[in-house]
Amino acid sequence: MRTTLPRVLALAAVTSLGLAACSGSGDSAGDAPSTAEEEIVIGSTNEPTGMQRNVGGSSGISQTMTRNVYEGLTSIDVDGEIIPTLAESWEISEDGLTYTFDLRDDVTFHDGTPFTADDAVWSLSEVISEESVAARKSDLIVMDQITAVDEGTLEVVLSRPSRSLLFNLAGVTIVKDGDTENTADNGTGPYRFVEWAQGDYLTIERNDDYWGEPAANPGVTFQFFTDTTAMNNALATGALDLVIAEDSPDQLTQFEDNPDFTISEGTSTTKYLWAFNDGEAPFDDVRVRQGLYRAIDRDAILDAVWAGRGQVIGSMVPPTDPWYTDLSDVHAYDPDSARALLAEAGVEDLTITLDYVAGDTEATIAQLLQSNLADVGVTLELNPIDDATWYQRIYTDHDFETTLMGHVNPRDIFWYANPDFYWGYDSAEFQELVAASEAAGSDEEQADLLRQANELMAQDAASAWLYLEPQIRVAAAGVTGFPVDQATESFYVADITRES
Repeated sequence: MRTTLPRVLALAAVTSLGLAACSGSGDSAGDAPSTAEEEIVIGSTNEPTGMQRNVGGSSGISQTMTRNVYEGLTSIDVDGEIIPTLAESWEISEDGLTYTFDLRDDVTFHDGTPFTADDAVWSLSEVISEESVAARKSDLIVMDQITAVDEGTLEVVLSRPSRSLLFNLAGVTIVKDGDTENTADNGTGPYRFVEWAQGDYLTIERNDDYWGEPAANPGVTFQFFTDTTAMNNALATGALDLVIAEDSPDQLTQFEDNPDFTISEGTSTTKYLWAFNDGEAPFDDVRVRQGLYRAIDRDAILDAVWAGRGQVIGSMVPPTDPWYTDLSDVHAYDPDSARALLAEAGVEDLTITLDYVAGDTEATIAQLLQSNLADVGVTLELNPIDDATWYQRIYTDHDFETTLMGHVNPRDIFWYANPDFYWGYDSAEFQELVAASEAAGSDEEQADLLRQANELMAQDAASAWLYLEPQIRVAAAGVTGFPVDQATESFYVADITRES
Protein backbone atom coordinates (compact mmCIF):
# COMPACT_ATOMS: atom_id res chain seq x y z
CA MET A 1 0.00 0.00 0.00
CA ARG A 2 1.11 3.53 -0.77
CA THR A 3 1.59 5.84 2.18
CA THR A 4 -0.22 9.07 1.40
CA LEU A 5 1.03 12.24 3.05
CA PRO A 6 -1.25 15.23 3.34
CA ARG A 7 -0.62 17.09 0.10
CA VAL A 8 0.76 20.31 1.54
CA LEU A 9 3.10 18.38 3.85
CA ALA A 10 4.22 16.11 1.03
CA LEU A 11 5.07 19.02 -1.24
CA ALA A 12 6.88 20.71 1.63
CA ALA A 13 8.86 17.51 2.09
CA VAL A 14 9.92 17.64 -1.54
CA THR A 15 11.10 21.19 -1.01
CA SER A 16 13.08 20.19 2.07
CA LEU A 17 14.96 17.65 -0.04
CA GLY A 18 16.59 20.55 -1.81
CA LEU A 19 14.28 20.85 -4.80
CA ALA A 20 13.43 24.42 -3.95
CA ALA A 21 16.52 25.39 -5.90
CA CYS A 22 14.80 24.31 -9.12
CA SER A 23 13.41 27.13 -11.23
CA GLY A 24 9.73 28.12 -11.16
CA SER A 25 7.29 28.35 -8.28
CA GLY A 26 5.62 25.16 -9.45
CA ASP A 27 8.70 23.17 -8.48
CA SER A 28 8.43 23.76 -4.76
CA ALA A 29 4.64 24.27 -4.71
CA GLY A 30 4.78 25.08 -1.03
CA ASP A 31 1.55 27.09 -1.16
CA ALA A 32 -0.55 24.55 -3.04
CA PRO A 33 -4.12 24.26 -1.81
CA SER A 34 -5.04 21.57 0.71
CA THR A 35 -7.21 18.86 -0.82
CA ALA A 36 -9.79 16.34 0.31
CA GLU A 37 -8.81 12.69 0.31
CA GLU A 38 -10.84 11.91 -2.81
CA GLU A 39 -9.48 14.81 -4.84
CA ILE A 40 -7.07 13.91 -7.64
CA VAL A 41 -3.80 15.84 -7.89
CA ILE A 42 -2.10 15.67 -11.27
CA GLY A 43 1.42 16.79 -12.14
CA SER A 44 2.04 18.55 -15.44
CA THR A 45 4.75 20.59 -17.13
CA ASN A 46 2.23 22.02 -19.62
CA GLU A 47 0.75 25.03 -17.86
CA PRO A 48 -1.64 27.26 -19.85
CA THR A 49 -0.06 30.47 -21.11
CA GLY A 50 -3.41 32.21 -20.57
CA MET A 51 -7.07 31.52 -20.00
CA GLN A 52 -8.34 32.64 -23.39
CA ARG A 53 -9.85 29.70 -25.24
CA ASN A 54 -10.22 29.01 -28.96
CA VAL A 55 -6.71 30.24 -29.68
CA GLY A 56 -3.65 28.49 -31.06
CA GLY A 57 -0.06 28.24 -29.96
CA SER A 58 -0.48 26.61 -26.54
CA SER A 59 -2.04 23.28 -25.63
CA GLY A 60 -2.08 23.90 -21.86
CA ILE A 61 -5.55 25.46 -21.83
CA SER A 62 -6.97 22.61 -23.94
CA GLN A 63 -5.29 19.95 -21.83
CA THR A 64 -6.73 21.17 -18.54
CA MET A 65 -10.09 22.72 -19.48
CA THR A 66 -11.51 21.21 -22.69
CA ARG A 67 -14.17 18.54 -21.98
CA ASN A 68 -13.56 19.13 -18.26
CA VAL A 69 -14.83 22.70 -17.80
CA TYR A 70 -15.72 23.78 -21.34
CA GLU A 71 -17.44 21.78 -24.06
CA GLY A 72 -18.19 21.96 -27.76
CA LEU A 73 -21.10 20.90 -29.91
CA THR A 74 -19.09 17.73 -30.47
CA SER A 75 -16.10 16.25 -28.65
CA ILE A 76 -13.28 13.85 -29.39
CA ASP A 77 -13.31 11.06 -26.83
CA VAL A 78 -10.28 9.27 -25.36
CA ASP A 79 -10.34 6.81 -28.30
CA GLY A 80 -10.26 9.58 -30.89
CA GLU A 81 -13.91 9.19 -31.91
CA ILE A 82 -16.32 12.07 -32.56
CA ILE A 83 -19.14 12.05 -29.99
CA PRO A 84 -22.24 14.25 -29.55
CA THR A 85 -21.89 16.72 -26.72
CA LEU A 86 -23.88 19.98 -26.57
CA ALA A 87 -25.37 18.93 -29.89
CA GLU A 88 -27.46 15.86 -29.16
CA SER A 89 -27.79 14.93 -32.82
CA TRP A 90 -27.57 16.43 -36.32
CA GLU A 91 -28.80 16.06 -39.86
CA ILE A 92 -26.80 16.76 -43.02
CA SER A 93 -28.44 17.79 -46.27
CA GLU A 94 -27.91 15.66 -49.38
CA ASP A 95 -25.55 18.24 -50.90
CA GLY A 96 -23.48 18.26 -47.70
CA LEU A 97 -23.87 22.02 -47.26
CA THR A 98 -26.44 22.34 -44.47
CA TYR A 99 -26.01 20.93 -40.95
CA THR A 100 -28.98 21.11 -38.60
CA PHE A 101 -28.02 20.51 -34.97
CA ASP A 102 -30.53 19.45 -32.32
CA LEU A 103 -29.12 20.95 -29.13
CA ARG A 104 -29.52 19.50 -25.64
CA ASP A 105 -32.29 21.21 -23.70
CA ASP A 106 -31.04 20.31 -20.21
CA VAL A 107 -27.74 22.23 -20.23
CA THR A 108 -26.93 25.27 -18.11
CA PHE A 109 -23.74 27.26 -17.84
CA HIS A 110 -22.04 27.16 -14.47
CA ASP A 111 -23.69 30.44 -13.48
CA GLY A 112 -27.12 28.86 -14.01
CA THR A 113 -27.90 30.49 -17.38
CA PRO A 114 -29.55 28.06 -19.82
CA PHE A 115 -27.53 27.13 -22.90
CA THR A 116 -29.34 28.03 -26.14
CA ALA A 117 -28.64 28.18 -29.85
CA ASP A 118 -27.74 31.87 -29.48
CA ASP A 119 -24.67 30.87 -27.46
CA ALA A 120 -23.60 28.45 -30.19
CA VAL A 121 -24.08 31.13 -32.86
CA TRP A 122 -21.96 33.57 -30.86
CA SER A 123 -19.16 31.07 -30.22
CA LEU A 124 -18.92 29.78 -33.78
CA SER A 125 -19.09 33.30 -35.21
CA GLU A 126 -16.31 34.48 -32.91
CA VAL A 127 -13.95 31.67 -33.90
CA ILE A 128 -14.14 32.63 -37.60
CA SER A 129 -14.18 36.39 -37.06
CA GLU A 130 -11.53 38.64 -38.55
CA GLU A 131 -9.94 39.07 -35.12
CA SER A 132 -9.85 35.33 -34.34
CA VAL A 133 -6.50 33.60 -33.86
CA ALA A 134 -8.01 30.15 -33.44
CA ALA A 135 -5.83 27.34 -34.79
CA ARG A 136 -8.82 25.82 -36.62
CA LYS A 137 -10.03 29.13 -38.05
CA SER A 138 -8.90 28.30 -41.58
CA ASP A 139 -10.75 24.97 -41.39
CA LEU A 140 -13.95 26.56 -40.05
CA ILE A 141 -14.32 29.62 -42.29
CA VAL A 142 -16.24 27.25 -44.55
CA MET A 143 -19.20 28.12 -42.27
CA ASP A 144 -21.06 30.70 -44.35
CA GLN A 145 -24.28 31.15 -42.35
CA ILE A 146 -24.78 30.32 -38.66
CA THR A 147 -28.37 30.67 -37.52
CA ALA A 148 -30.40 29.99 -34.38
CA VAL A 149 -33.60 28.49 -35.83
CA ASP A 150 -35.04 28.41 -32.31
CA GLU A 151 -33.58 28.01 -28.81
CA GLY A 152 -32.81 24.33 -29.35
CA THR A 153 -31.92 24.23 -33.05
CA LEU A 154 -28.80 25.48 -34.80
CA GLU A 155 -28.38 25.62 -38.57
CA VAL A 156 -24.96 25.94 -40.21
CA VAL A 157 -24.75 26.48 -43.96
CA LEU A 158 -21.36 25.87 -45.58
CA SER A 159 -19.83 27.55 -48.61
CA ARG A 160 -18.52 24.14 -49.68
CA PRO A 161 -18.73 20.59 -48.27
CA SER A 162 -16.49 19.84 -45.30
CA ARG A 163 -16.19 16.21 -44.31
CA SER A 164 -14.09 17.31 -41.31
CA LEU A 165 -16.62 19.80 -39.92
CA LEU A 166 -17.83 17.65 -37.01
CA PHE A 167 -14.23 16.91 -36.01
CA ASN A 168 -13.23 20.57 -36.24
CA LEU A 169 -16.24 21.71 -34.20
CA ALA A 170 -14.92 19.63 -31.30
CA GLY A 171 -12.11 22.18 -31.01
CA VAL A 172 -14.50 25.11 -30.47
CA THR A 173 -15.58 25.55 -26.86
CA ILE A 174 -19.02 27.07 -26.43
CA VAL A 175 -19.19 30.25 -24.36
CA LYS A 176 -22.09 32.50 -23.40
CA ASP A 177 -23.49 34.89 -25.96
CA GLY A 178 -21.56 38.13 -25.53
CA ASP A 179 -18.38 36.77 -23.90
CA THR A 180 -16.20 39.12 -25.92
CA GLU A 181 -12.99 38.23 -24.09
CA ASN A 182 -13.60 34.46 -24.32
CA THR A 183 -12.04 34.10 -20.86
CA ALA A 184 -15.04 33.96 -18.51
CA ASP A 185 -14.89 31.09 -16.00
CA ASN A 186 -18.27 29.84 -17.09
CA GLY A 187 -18.48 26.58 -19.00
CA THR A 188 -20.98 23.73 -19.28
CA GLY A 189 -18.72 20.79 -18.43
CA PRO A 190 -18.58 18.23 -15.61
CA TYR A 191 -16.30 20.53 -13.58
CA ARG A 192 -16.43 24.14 -12.50
CA PHE A 193 -13.32 26.29 -12.58
CA VAL A 194 -12.15 27.24 -9.07
CA GLU A 195 -8.75 28.90 -9.17
CA TRP A 196 -5.59 29.32 -11.22
CA ALA A 197 -2.48 30.39 -9.30
CA GLN A 198 -0.26 31.14 -12.27
CA GLY A 199 3.06 29.32 -12.06
CA ASP A 200 1.69 26.94 -9.45
CA TYR A 201 -1.67 25.15 -9.79
CA LEU A 202 -5.12 25.12 -11.37
CA THR A 203 -8.10 23.66 -9.51
CA ILE A 204 -11.49 22.50 -10.77
CA GLU A 205 -14.38 21.00 -8.77
CA ARG A 206 -17.21 18.66 -9.70
CA ASN A 207 -20.27 20.36 -11.21
CA ASP A 208 -23.19 18.78 -9.37
CA ASP A 209 -25.64 20.29 -11.88
CA TYR A 210 -23.94 18.74 -14.90
CA TRP A 211 -26.31 17.60 -17.65
CA GLY A 212 -24.42 14.34 -18.27
CA GLU A 213 -22.69 11.61 -16.28
CA PRO A 214 -21.24 13.21 -13.13
CA ALA A 215 -17.50 13.16 -12.55
CA ALA A 216 -16.24 10.16 -10.59
CA ASN A 217 -14.12 12.38 -8.32
CA PRO A 218 -15.07 15.59 -6.49
CA GLY A 219 -12.29 17.67 -8.00
CA VAL A 220 -8.88 17.84 -9.63
CA THR A 221 -5.85 20.04 -9.04
CA PHE A 222 -3.32 20.33 -11.84
CA GLN A 223 0.02 21.04 -10.17
CA PHE A 224 2.47 22.71 -12.57
CA PHE A 225 6.21 22.20 -12.67
CA THR A 226 9.01 23.57 -14.80
CA ASP A 227 11.36 20.80 -13.68
CA THR A 228 10.46 17.15 -14.33
CA THR A 229 12.70 15.86 -11.54
CA ALA A 230 10.82 17.98 -9.01
CA MET A 231 7.51 16.73 -10.40
CA ASN A 232 8.51 13.08 -10.11
CA ASN A 233 9.83 13.56 -6.60
CA ALA A 234 6.45 15.04 -5.70
CA LEU A 235 4.81 11.88 -7.09
CA ALA A 236 7.26 9.65 -5.22
CA THR A 237 6.50 11.35 -1.89
CA GLY A 238 2.70 11.11 -2.27
CA ALA A 239 2.06 14.74 -3.22
CA LEU A 240 0.70 13.73 -6.63
CA ASP A 241 -1.58 10.95 -7.80
CA LEU A 242 -0.56 11.01 -11.45
CA VAL A 243 1.91 12.53 -13.87
CA ILE A 244 0.33 13.28 -17.26
CA ALA A 245 3.45 12.83 -19.36
CA GLU A 246 7.05 11.91 -18.73
CA ASP A 247 9.52 13.71 -20.97
CA SER A 248 12.51 11.39 -20.49
CA PRO A 249 13.10 7.68 -19.89
CA ASP A 250 15.58 8.65 -17.16
CA GLN A 251 12.65 9.78 -15.04
CA LEU A 252 11.18 6.26 -14.88
CA THR A 253 13.96 4.58 -12.88
CA GLN A 254 12.51 5.27 -9.44
CA PHE A 255 9.07 3.93 -10.47
CA GLU A 256 10.04 0.76 -12.34
CA ASP A 257 9.50 -2.52 -10.45
CA ASN A 258 7.88 -0.52 -7.66
CA PRO A 259 4.45 -1.86 -6.61
CA ASP A 260 3.46 1.58 -5.31
CA PHE A 261 3.30 2.92 -8.88
CA THR A 262 2.08 1.93 -12.32
CA ILE A 263 3.69 3.00 -15.61
CA SER A 264 1.59 3.10 -18.77
CA GLU A 265 2.99 3.56 -22.27
CA GLY A 266 0.49 4.47 -24.95
CA THR A 267 0.35 6.13 -28.35
CA SER A 268 0.46 9.90 -28.57
CA THR A 269 -0.30 12.46 -31.24
CA THR A 270 2.68 14.61 -30.26
CA LYS A 271 4.87 15.17 -33.30
CA TYR A 272 8.18 16.86 -32.65
CA LEU A 273 9.37 18.88 -35.62
CA TRP A 274 12.00 21.28 -36.79
CA ALA A 275 9.91 23.84 -38.65
CA PHE A 276 11.22 26.08 -41.40
CA ASN A 277 9.76 29.45 -42.34
CA ASP A 278 8.95 28.12 -45.80
CA GLY A 279 7.96 31.47 -47.27
CA GLU A 280 11.35 33.09 -46.61
CA ALA A 281 14.68 32.52 -48.35
CA PRO A 282 16.47 30.17 -48.39
CA PHE A 283 13.66 27.91 -47.10
CA ASP A 284 11.40 28.78 -50.03
CA ASP A 285 13.68 26.52 -52.11
CA VAL A 286 12.51 22.91 -51.70
CA ARG A 287 16.09 21.67 -52.28
CA VAL A 288 17.31 23.60 -49.24
CA ARG A 289 14.61 22.09 -47.03
CA GLN A 290 15.30 18.61 -48.40
CA GLY A 291 19.03 19.03 -47.91
CA LEU A 292 18.69 20.23 -44.33
CA TYR A 293 16.31 17.36 -43.58
CA ARG A 294 18.70 14.74 -44.97
CA ALA A 295 21.47 16.15 -42.79
CA ILE A 296 19.58 15.09 -39.65
CA ASP A 297 20.09 11.75 -37.93
CA ARG A 298 16.55 11.30 -36.59
CA ASP A 299 17.29 7.87 -35.11
CA ALA A 300 20.12 9.34 -33.04
CA ILE A 301 17.85 12.17 -31.85
CA LEU A 302 15.09 9.77 -30.81
CA ASP A 303 17.58 7.53 -29.05
CA ALA A 304 19.12 10.48 -27.19
CA VAL A 305 15.72 11.73 -26.04
CA TRP A 306 13.70 8.53 -25.57
CA ALA A 307 16.17 5.61 -25.51
CA GLY A 308 14.26 3.43 -27.95
CA ARG A 309 10.73 4.53 -27.10
CA GLY A 310 8.57 6.46 -29.56
CA GLN A 311 9.09 6.30 -33.31
CA VAL A 312 10.80 8.22 -36.10
CA ILE A 313 8.30 9.91 -38.42
CA GLY A 314 8.49 11.47 -41.87
CA SER A 315 5.37 13.63 -41.88
CA MET A 316 2.82 15.35 -39.63
CA VAL A 317 0.48 12.35 -39.64
CA PRO A 318 0.58 10.01 -36.60
CA PRO A 319 -0.57 6.36 -36.79
CA THR A 320 -3.87 7.28 -35.09
CA ASP A 321 -4.99 9.33 -38.11
CA PRO A 322 -6.94 7.37 -40.77
CA TRP A 323 -4.60 8.49 -43.58
CA TYR A 324 -1.34 7.47 -41.92
CA THR A 325 1.44 6.10 -44.12
CA ASP A 326 4.90 5.27 -42.81
CA LEU A 327 7.11 7.88 -44.48
CA SER A 328 10.03 7.70 -42.07
CA ASP A 329 12.41 6.72 -44.87
CA VAL A 330 11.64 9.84 -46.94
CA HIS A 331 14.69 12.11 -46.77
CA ALA A 332 16.46 9.63 -44.51
CA TYR A 333 19.81 10.56 -43.00
CA ASP A 334 22.28 11.01 -45.87
CA PRO A 335 24.93 13.73 -45.37
CA ASP A 336 26.37 13.30 -48.88
CA SER A 337 22.95 13.81 -50.47
CA ALA A 338 22.36 16.77 -48.14
CA ARG A 339 25.57 18.47 -49.33
CA ALA A 340 24.67 17.81 -52.96
CA LEU A 341 21.18 19.31 -52.62
CA LEU A 342 22.48 22.40 -50.84
CA ALA A 343 25.15 22.85 -53.51
CA GLU A 344 22.57 22.42 -56.27
CA ALA A 345 20.50 25.17 -54.62
CA GLY A 346 23.58 27.42 -54.63
CA VAL A 347 23.76 27.62 -50.84
CA GLU A 348 27.24 28.11 -49.39
CA ASP A 349 28.38 29.01 -45.87
CA LEU A 350 24.78 28.98 -44.68
CA THR A 351 24.11 30.30 -41.18
CA ILE A 352 20.60 29.96 -39.78
CA THR A 353 18.98 30.57 -36.41
CA LEU A 354 17.02 28.05 -34.36
CA ASP A 355 14.52 29.57 -31.89
CA TYR A 356 13.19 27.11 -29.32
CA VAL A 357 11.44 27.16 -25.97
CA ALA A 358 14.12 26.47 -23.37
CA GLY A 359 14.04 23.00 -21.84
CA ASP A 360 16.23 19.93 -21.40
CA THR A 361 14.71 17.99 -24.29
CA GLU A 362 14.81 20.99 -26.59
CA ALA A 363 18.43 21.69 -25.69
CA THR A 364 19.39 18.08 -26.45
CA ILE A 365 17.68 18.18 -29.85
CA ALA A 366 19.11 21.61 -30.68
CA GLN A 367 22.66 20.51 -29.95
CA LEU A 368 22.30 17.37 -32.07
CA LEU A 369 20.86 19.41 -34.94
CA GLN A 370 23.74 21.82 -34.60
CA SER A 371 26.27 18.98 -34.81
CA ASN A 372 24.53 17.27 -37.75
CA LEU A 373 24.34 20.50 -39.73
CA ALA A 374 27.97 21.37 -39.03
CA ASP A 375 28.89 18.11 -40.77
CA VAL A 376 27.37 19.45 -44.00
CA GLY A 377 28.79 22.95 -43.68
CA VAL A 378 25.78 24.69 -42.13
CA THR A 379 26.07 26.81 -38.99
CA LEU A 380 23.08 26.62 -36.66
CA GLU A 381 22.86 29.39 -34.08
CA LEU A 382 20.83 28.41 -31.01
CA ASN A 383 18.43 30.89 -29.43
CA PRO A 384 16.42 29.62 -26.42
CA ILE A 385 13.32 31.70 -25.65
CA ASP A 386 10.27 31.50 -23.37
CA ASP A 387 6.73 30.37 -24.22
CA ALA A 388 5.28 33.85 -24.48
CA THR A 389 7.99 34.99 -26.87
CA TRP A 390 7.52 31.88 -29.01
CA TYR A 391 3.76 32.47 -29.23
CA GLN A 392 4.07 36.13 -30.18
CA ARG A 393 7.14 36.27 -32.39
CA ILE A 394 6.95 32.89 -34.11
CA TYR A 395 3.34 31.67 -34.03
CA THR A 396 1.71 35.10 -34.39
CA ASP A 397 4.23 37.33 -36.18
CA HIS A 398 6.04 34.59 -38.18
CA ASP A 399 9.32 36.36 -37.38
CA PHE A 400 11.78 33.47 -37.41
CA GLU A 401 13.98 31.27 -39.59
CA THR A 402 13.59 27.86 -37.94
CA THR A 403 12.05 26.63 -34.71
CA LEU A 404 11.50 23.47 -32.66
CA MET A 405 8.01 22.60 -31.47
CA GLY A 406 5.88 19.65 -30.44
CA HIS A 407 2.37 19.63 -31.89
CA VAL A 408 -0.18 17.58 -29.97
CA ASN A 409 -3.24 18.09 -32.17
CA PRO A 410 -4.72 15.19 -34.13
CA ARG A 411 -5.43 15.65 -37.84
CA ASP A 412 -3.24 18.74 -38.11
CA ILE A 413 -2.12 17.88 -41.65
CA PHE A 414 -4.82 20.40 -42.64
CA TRP A 415 -2.75 23.28 -41.27
CA TYR A 416 -0.26 22.76 -44.09
CA ALA A 417 -3.04 23.73 -46.51
CA ASN A 418 -3.08 27.19 -44.91
CA PRO A 419 -0.18 29.29 -46.28
CA ASP A 420 -0.79 31.82 -43.49
CA PHE A 421 0.00 29.30 -40.74
CA TYR A 422 3.27 30.02 -39.00
CA TRP A 423 5.46 27.71 -41.11
CA GLY A 424 4.15 29.23 -44.35
CA TYR A 425 4.01 26.10 -46.54
CA ASP A 426 2.33 27.12 -49.81
CA SER A 427 1.70 24.32 -52.30
CA ALA A 428 -1.21 24.66 -54.74
CA GLU A 429 -1.16 20.91 -55.40
CA PHE A 430 -1.32 20.11 -51.69
CA GLN A 431 -4.14 22.61 -51.16
CA GLU A 432 -6.11 21.06 -54.05
CA LEU A 433 -5.77 17.57 -52.56
CA VAL A 434 -6.94 18.76 -49.15
CA ALA A 435 -9.86 20.65 -50.68
CA ALA A 436 -10.84 17.55 -52.65
CA SER A 437 -10.68 15.46 -49.47
CA GLU A 438 -13.16 17.77 -47.78
CA ALA A 439 -15.60 17.31 -50.67
CA ALA A 440 -15.10 13.52 -50.68
CA GLY A 441 -18.17 11.34 -50.82
CA SER A 442 -16.94 8.91 -48.17
CA ASP A 443 -14.44 8.58 -45.35
CA GLU A 444 -12.47 6.10 -47.48
CA GLU A 445 -12.18 8.58 -50.36
CA GLN A 446 -11.10 11.31 -47.95
CA ALA A 447 -8.41 9.07 -46.45
CA ASP A 448 -7.06 8.15 -49.90
CA LEU A 449 -6.75 11.81 -50.96
CA LEU A 450 -5.08 12.77 -47.69
CA ARG A 451 -2.58 9.93 -48.05
CA GLN A 452 -1.57 11.50 -51.37
CA ALA A 453 -1.32 14.92 -49.71
CA ASN A 454 0.73 13.39 -46.91
CA GLU A 455 3.22 11.89 -49.37
CA LEU A 456 3.52 15.19 -51.27
CA MET A 457 4.13 17.16 -48.09
CA ALA A 458 6.80 14.67 -47.01
CA GLN A 459 8.60 14.85 -50.35
CA ASP A 460 8.50 18.65 -50.20
CA ALA A 461 10.05 18.58 -46.71
CA ALA A 462 7.48 21.17 -45.67
CA SER A 463 8.98 20.72 -42.20
CA ALA A 464 11.56 18.37 -40.77
CA TRP A 465 9.50 15.94 -38.69
CA LEU A 466 11.69 14.25 -36.11
CA TYR A 467 9.75 11.76 -33.99
CA LEU A 468 6.44 10.84 -32.42
CA GLU A 469 6.62 10.93 -28.63
CA PRO A 470 5.53 7.90 -26.62
CA GLN A 471 2.73 8.66 -24.16
CA ILE A 472 4.17 7.65 -20.80
CA ARG A 473 2.20 8.29 -17.64
CA VAL A 474 3.06 7.29 -14.07
CA ALA A 475 0.34 6.89 -11.45
CA ALA A 476 0.25 5.95 -7.80
CA ALA A 477 -1.10 2.44 -7.22
CA GLY A 478 -4.88 2.47 -7.01
CA VAL A 479 -5.32 5.45 -9.35
CA THR A 480 -7.40 4.37 -12.34
CA GLY A 481 -9.63 5.78 -15.07
CA PHE A 482 -7.11 7.98 -16.84
CA PRO A 483 -6.63 7.63 -20.61
CA VAL A 484 -3.53 5.65 -21.60
CA ASP A 485 -3.33 6.97 -25.16
CA GLN A 486 -3.34 10.62 -26.19
CA ALA A 487 -5.94 10.81 -28.95
CA THR A 488 -6.67 14.51 -28.46
CA GLU A 489 -5.06 17.53 -26.84
CA SER A 490 -7.46 17.51 -23.88
CA PHE A 491 -6.86 15.37 -20.79
CA TYR A 492 -10.25 14.12 -19.66
CA VAL A 493 -10.26 13.61 -15.89
CA ALA A 494 -13.89 12.79 -15.05
CA ASP A 495 -13.30 9.01 -14.93
CA ILE A 496 -10.24 9.11 -12.66
CA THR A 497 -10.59 7.61 -9.19
CA ARG A 498 -8.26 6.67 -6.34
CA GLU A 499 -8.68 3.80 -3.90
CA SER A 500 -8.80 4.93 -0.30
